[in-house]
Amino acid sequence: MGVGVGQILSRIENVMPKLTQSEQKVARFVLESPEEAMLMSVQEMASRSLSSSASVVRFCRSIGLKGFPELKVALSADLAQGQKSGYFDLNKNENTAEIVDKILSNVIQSLKDTVGQLDVEMIEKVAHSLYMAPVIFAYGIGASALVAEDIAQKWLRMGKNVYAFHDIHVLTMSMANAPKGSVFIGISYSAATREVLELMKFAQKSGLTTVSFTGFGRSELSDISDFNLFTSLAPEAKVRSAATSSKHSQFFIVDVLYYAYASININDSIDKITRTRKATNELKNLPET
Repeated sequence: MGVGVGQILSRIENVMPKLTQSEQKVARFVLESPEEAMLMSVQEMASRSLSSSASVVRFCRSIGLKGFPELKVALSADLAQGQKSGYFDLNKNENTAEIVDKILSNVIQSLKDTVGQLDVEMIEKVAHSLYMAPVIFAYGIGASALVAEDIAQKWLRMGKNVYAFHDIHVLTMSMANAPKGSVFIGISYSAATREVLELMKFAQKSGLTTVSFTGFGRSELSDISDFNLFTSLAPEAKVRSAATSSKHSQFFIVDVLYYAYASININDSIDKITRTRKATNELKNLPET
């Protein structure tokens, strides 16, 4: 997984709850003293964080890095870029201008963090799986259901058979008879939505190619999926305002995946988009009855 410039400190903050206790010791030290950490050896960091060299290495891998040298490079990039925008929660009696500023900051930071952990190779693999798939299924609950519908709308424009059923029983019946090579995309920002997890297991058992679409970090859902798409993990807030930050990040990943898919055969993609646009424009010109 590639490392974006200037995003590693935010990633460490957000993934902290998913780390083991020994890894959290390393994480806290890095967050408190990034300038020192950038110049240390593995052994020095283990000593200063009251952990072990093995914990330092595991910590690096848990936050999506290949090893300790990559952590030092990422810290250097973070410190060179300066202070990040940050995440902010809403407070009592705030005026609308302050709310606008906070939501804008949250969205910008979420997108920056998502780009920072974006795995381009994984995007390309998923795009090719979707390109070859005879049928695509997408499922999520709540805000994630909106993401599933966005996937369905985009790939319908590309001429794919794609479904985002809300009824889990109808979706299960459809997947049970899906042709070989079909793809199931399970969307859960928390990676803990029971229905998504159960559908992922069923899709695997039914021979579908599976894609998990979650917040960053290892989970049971990502472990059982063929491919993983990750967005940034924003800190928990008292007022989540319909999961605004996570939703923007998820839509951003869908857009990246959509354009990666379209680029596989750009002439065919343009032709399909043109035809669907023409069809919808004709509906707008229907005479009133």
